[in-house]
Amino acid sequence: MATASTPQRLATRIAARRRWVVLAMLLALHAALFSDAGGEFQRIWLLVHFGLFLLWQPFYAAERELEMFSSAMLLGITAITLYFLAGWMIVAWLLVLLGILGGRVFTVREAERHNRFYLIAFGYVLAVMLLRAVPDLVLGDQELGLSMETALRWGLPVVLVPLAVLPLSTDEGAANAVFDFFYAVLVFQLGVVLVLGSVAFMRYTDDAYFASVALTVLGFGGALFVLAVLWNPLRGFGGLRTYFSRYLLSVGMPFELWMRRMAELAESEPDPARFLGQAFGEIRGFAWIQGAQWRSPEGEGRFGEDAQHATRFVFHELEVEFRTDMSLSPALFLHMRLLAQVIGEFYEGKRREGALRRNAYLQAVHETGARLTHDVKNLLQSLYALTSMAQKLPPEGTGGLLQRQLPQLTQRLRTTLDKLRAPEAAARELATSSRTWWSGIEQRLGSGDIALKPAIEGDIEIPGTLFDSFVENAIDNARAKAAREPGIEMSIAFDCRPTRVELSVCDTGTPVDPAVVRKLFREPIERGTALGIGLYQAARQAQQAGYRVELAHNRAGRVAFSLVRDEKAAPASAAAED
Repeated sequence: MATASTPQRLATRIAARRRWVVLAMLLALHAALFSDAGGEFQRIWLLVHFGLFLLWQPFYAAERELEMFSSAMLLGITAITLYFLAGWMIVAWLLVLLGILGGRVFTVREAERHNRFYLIAFGYVLAVMLLRAVPDLVLGDQELGLSMETALRWGLPVVLVPLAVLPLSTDEGAANAVFDFFYAVLVFQLGVVLVLGSVAFMRYTDDAYFASVALTVLGFGGALFVLAVLWNPLRGFGGLRTYFSRYLLSVGMPFELWMRRMAELAESEPDPARFLGQAFGEIRGFAWIQGAQWRSPEGEGRFGEDAQHATRFVFHELEVEFRTDMSLSPALFLHMRLLAQVIGEFYEGKRREGALRRNAYLQAVHETGARLTHDVKNLLQSLYALTSMAQKLPPEGTGGLLQRQLPQLTQRLRTTLDKLRAPEAAARELATSSRTWWSGIEQRLGSGDIALKPAIEGDIEIPGTLFDSFVENAIDNARAKAAREPGIEMSIAFDCRPTRVELSVCDTGTPVDPAVVRKLFREPIERGTALGIGLYQAARQAQQAGYRVELAHNRAGRVAFSLVRDEKAAPASAAAED
């Protein structure tokens, strides 16, 4: 770490003792004002005062080195002021000092207890200007009287005593100082009006200066009170601040109408590139904008002509550059920044809408492909089961098996082909008799290692494709589990009644993990086994047909997945079958 230089260490110590710098600065000013006018002591004390002011001023950090031009100009102004030492120069300096202190007193960021320090300093400078500087240095013919002068000479410094004990922010160094230029200019102008008003009132008070000051202060206070009431009334009227804020916001144009037009464009124009062209077309009519250009991922554009001043704004991925013939004021700069930000936010919203549409399209393609892959897999599983059974039967029994199963496979193939031709069309479930469907299950799975438990009390119509899909996926998952856990028993239970239809596939293996249960049937599950994606598709297919897929039991020795339709779901099922 580099060692701090001697000026830097000195500046750091001064910044830590800013309270005493301000107090010494005001005492040096007091000594200069109560010295002989134009005398050597007055010049010396003013020089001390200016030096202390340079250590305190909130514009430049005390450790910064001034440039040669700035140093020469500063020394020149100080030398001219001290050489001529005119009374109006000292009063003008006091007005500037009032403005600087006012910029610190009335700033919003400073805490109230820290404001008291500068408020007392502000009051002292105002009092010494009105009671000493103006009547003695400017007017010159106003005799204060010995007692009055003595009271001012020794009484005014007493006002500065609280500066030694009042709290002052410890981190308000020059680099972190808060200074409000608007309040500083306002306070300076009010001080000028107060001084000139007091001098003007002397024509009506027989040159009685202090009476003129009293009348000016009273009139000034009354005017400020009326302005405060009109600025923020208690009820009913919005106040002058409403119109003032509206003027600052609009900068001479109907901002509300422009915002309404932007909202209408955002609703009616979906394409981001065309929206930008139309939005900047609305700005083209502003008299203070000579031209503009913009760049975005969708392209770039421009209107108008080149001008002397260019102001650039970037919001998200939109880069905007406005060209004007004049240098922008702070209010106009903020206004143009707001215009660019509004357009940028609407433009980004358009781009996000397009991204969402593309993502929705890709998701639809993905889900369609996953659904068709699921159907093809089920068909292949059915064909594999059919060919496996045909190999075990005698030659004379194979023809009957194929005659019974091929119509159903043909219909399922036709349904899959229909989905390939029109993937967005809702698939129509083929209504099948429950007894016929269960008979097919018995023929395919009855001679295997799966126990069948039918309880059919009525022959009703069911969506055969849905039931086949559910059974094949559940059995496939159970067999995958049996490969990992030998000795598992599997069973299929079919409870078919007019008021309730339930198809369950049960195994005696380990239960499904709770983390998987929370995602089951809601989203595809990424894991090494097939459990999850097939049942997810079956669950969506069941929902469209008026059924629901659920994990009916999930404990060791009994894990059962069920496809259920009860009285609550019956109307939806009927609507799907119709």
